[in-house]
Amino acid sequence: MKTISKDKWPEWLKKFVGKRKNIEIKERNGRYYIYEYKNIWDKEKKRPKKISRYLGVVEQEGIRKAYEVSLKGIYEYGHVKFVWHVLEKNGILRVMRKKFPDFWDVLLVFAMNRLIDPRPIKSICQWYEKTYLVKKIGKISPKRISRVLSVVGMSWKSQYEFFQELMKNGEKIIYDGSVIFSSSNENPLLERGYNKDQLPLTKANIVLAFSYNRRIPVFFRLVPGSVHEITTLDILLEDLGKDTIVVLDKGFYSNSIPKRILDKGLSFIMPLRRNSKMINYKSKLKSFFVYRKRPIKYTAYRYGDFFVYLYEDISLKAEEEKTYLLMLSKGKKVEFKEHQAGKIALISNKNLHPKEIYEMWKARDQIEKVFDVLQNMLDTDRPYVRKEETFRGYLFASFLALIAYYLILKILKSAEINDKMSVSDVLLELSKIYKVELGKKEVLSERSKRVRNLMQKLNIENIITTNGWS
Repeated sequence: MKTISKDKWPEWLKKFVGKRKNIEIKERNGRYYIYEYKNIWDKEKKRPKKISRYLGVVEQEGIRKAYEVSLKGIYEYGHVKFVWHVLEKNGILRVMRKKFPDFWDVLLVFAMNRLIDPRPIKSICQWYEKTYLVKKIGKISPKRISRVLSVVGMSWKSQYEFFQELMKNGEKIIYDGSVIFSSSNENPLLERGYNKDQLPLTKANIVLAFSYNRRIPVFFRLVPGSVHEITTLDILLEDLGKDTIVVLDKGFYSNSIPKRILDKGLSFIMPLRRNSKMINYKSKLKSFFVYRKRPIKYTAYRYGDFFVYLYEDISLKAEEEKTYLLMLSKGKKVEFKEHQAGKIALISNKNLHPKEIYEMWKARDQIEKVFDVLQNMLDTDRPYVRKEETFRGYLFASFLALIAYYLILKILKSAEINDKMSVSDVLLELSKIYKVELGKKEVLSERSKRVRNLMQKLNIENIITTNGWS
């Protein structure tokens, strides 16, 4: 295959390309292959670097039928088709259409952008118009995106009903809170606080619930920065279905929490402080199980209306003793209670096997990863949004992207490739599949071997190559 200079292009090919810039043509055996390229600066080598993307094959027969077609008829296709299918298959798109009949399309575009290529609101349309979504949905302006986010942000009833459709009775719900920092000083939700680098920034609190059963986020609420996390728990408890098990982190410890949860007809798992009088450290831990290659000794006993589950992590005990001795060697005054070292106590109103209780509690790590995805990968860590209603809509639409992310992650885990490729990696590879307009026909670009192998592993070849959309 060789690159053909522009002055040697056939006339019909010149007409096809038109005034479009950054196009490269390669030829092999009389067939012409189109590439789009851009020049970027290589920081390491300190020189320009050309990056090319394959668009497809152009044949003279097809062009003769569509001389007026320009390369604006080439759309990024594979990734948006895949995300659309995932949301449709899992019923998310149906609920969006039901609860937001006038705005579901804009919310979908915003959410897909958060997931695939996060951009400021004013630049989303530039990305959107390069994708096949513009053919499915039509033109959308930045003003309409902002307007929809504001309307949706003020419609808590619709958001609440959306969450109700997501949550199911009998689920194990992991609950936690975090903060969203912003550089805006005009949003009434935001109050002064400090980030991890101890920089003063305005912030709002966000509380989120994650389904342990289905491994997807199912609820979130944005609250003013001054509202304490424990107070937000009452908000969640009102919204959960009956027979739900709520798994809380130690930050929510309070003697009143169990009663508040039980009064709602729910169950809970919550860690106890090490100095709690409910913990019997003299109990013999005769049984054990293995959790992630670490032996965990355990026992369980009844305490009033509750069950206390006591565990000893052998590795954790050794680490705590090591830390104690090292600090002691440096002349620091520290206290070490050997009978408490490596021990974790959980309280619950559920009488289950201690291993099951332990695994549910350890799954709280999942929600910390959810916040990481929301704040970093989806680029919502410090949104500069002045209006409260737009800010709320911004976070809700980002939550939709978060759901899509975890649904795709489940597919990667099922295909056993999540340790080799991230959700972002997969969407980037699928973005290399284009749909090309040739007159009244639409054809897919050729797929590289890498992309074909990926589609086979994910079992989505028919989904991507089939023309129909739901």
